[in-house]
Amino acid sequence: MHTRIVALLLTAALTATFAGGVLAQQQNGPKLYKWVDKNGVTHYGSSVPPEYANQQLDVLNSEGLTVKTIQAPQTKEQKAKQQQDQTEAAAVAKQQAAQKATDQMLLDTYTSVADIEQDRSTHLKALDAQMDVTNAAISGLQGNLKAYQQRQQELGRQHRPVPAELTKDLASTQQQLQSDQQLLAQQQQQKQSVQAQFDAYIKRFQQLTATQNNGGG
Repeated sequence: MHTRIVALLLTAALTATFAGGVLAQQQNGPKLYKWVDKNGVTHYGSSVPPEYANQQLDVLNSEGLTVKTIQAPQTKEQKAKQQQDQTEAAAVAKQQAAQKATDQMLLDTYTSVADIEQDRSTHLKALDAQMDVTNAAISGLQGNLKAYQQRQQELGRQHRPVPAELTKDLASTQQQLQSDQQLLAQQQQQKQSVQAQFDAYIKRFQQLTATQNNGGG
């Protein structure tokens, strides 16, 4: 009885080993490839001719079904084109997201075009006030500079040396005047930008509200 049990166990072990070997052989056996030649004719084989090794290939199983597709390697031009397409797509997505956020802000903040116009007026008045301050500072500096220059010229006519303090005042006044003039130019540009931005807000708000009124999405 004991001998029979041992024999049965040994037979089962041998059967499992044989089945596993057959399965491994099937899985690791020769692969079948499918490719298309330059004339558009489809071919099958266990090896691929060298001239078609760098194009798209399909790997088939024993039933003729595609189990894997090997993509053809990209050329430098194709890689560059793909990178360009990805960059452009990312830029478009970013722009669309920004526009969506702006649209939501307009609808959440304003109830009418008059509200936007009032907000625009408030911003422009604030910028005008800033420019008035800068203009006043520029006017004062120009007066000081003129006085220093006249004093310098007067000393020159008298053949007298120009004091170091006067030279220093001239240099610092000229430097501050240039700085304030640059600031005024920036403020003017900012005012133009704000004007253009609110003009765009009004146009977009009108588009959005017209779409809503027409029942659109």
